[in-house]
Amino acid sequence: MSGRSRLCGLMVLALAFVAPARAADSIEDIGKKITAAMEKLKSFSAKSKTVTEMKQEGFSMISSMDGTMEMLHEGENWLMRSETKAVMESEMGGNKTKQESTGLMINDGEFSYTLSDTGGMKSAYKNKMQKMDTDPFKSWHDSAELKVLPDETIDGNAAWVIEALPKGDAMGQGKSVIYYHKDSGQMLKMVVFAPDGTPMTTTTMSDIKLNPSIAKDRFVFKAPEGVTVQDMSNNP
Repeated sequence: MSGRSRLCGLMVLALAFVAPARAADSIEDIGKKITAAMEKLKSFSAKSKTVTEMKQEGFSMISSMDGTMEMLHEGENWLMRSETKAVMESEMGGNKTKQESTGLMINDGEFSYTLSDTGGMKSAYKNKMQKMDTDPFKSWHDSAELKVLPDETIDGNAAWVIEALPKGDAMGQGKSVIYYHKDSGQMLKMVVFAPDGTPMTTTTMSDIKLNPSIAKDRFVFKAPEGVTVQDMSNNP
C-alpha cells in the first residue's frame, strides 16, 4: 500500500470516530437541563458548609457557616427553609475578634421571611417572595461571562460545571466555578476565587436527599417572642 493510500485510510478512520461526536453543550443547553431537572423534583434537602478565608497584610479573617436546606415543590412555587450557624474570627493589628451568628430564611410561597441573631441581637424581616427565574443563570449574565467546563463527579454525584468570569464593573474580582447536580439541578459546590487565583470561599453540599417527605408546616414562619418583624413586602 502506498503512503498516500495509508494516509487516506487513516483520514477515513479518523472521520469515523469524529462524525458521531456531539457538539458541546452551550450555556443555554445547560440552563435548560438544570430547569428540567428541578421541575421533576417534588422535594429536596441537604446540608451545606461554607468556608471563607482572607489574608492581607495586617489583616486575616476566616469564617465557617454550617446550614441545612429544605425545599418543597408546590404548584409553580418552591417553598424553602434554610437554617445557618456561622462563626467568624478575624485579626487586625494584633487584635483578635470572634463573632457567632445564626440565621433562618423561609419562603412560604407568597412571602420571604428572614431572622438573624448576631451576638444576641435579633432582627426579622418580611419581603414579597421573588419567583424563581426559569433561567438559572439570569443573575450572572450582567456581571460575568459564563463558560461550560467538562463535567465532573462530586462525592459520587454527576455535575455540570460552569465558570463565571467577572466583566464590566465586576472586573477586578476573581472567577467563580459552580457545580450543578445533574439529578436535581441544585448547586453541589461553588468555589469563589480571589483576583490572584487563590480559592477564597468554598460552599459544598452534603447529605443530599431527593424527594424526601417534608411536612408543609416546616415552611411557616413564627417570630420568636419579643422580636418584631419589619414588613418590607410593600416596598417597590
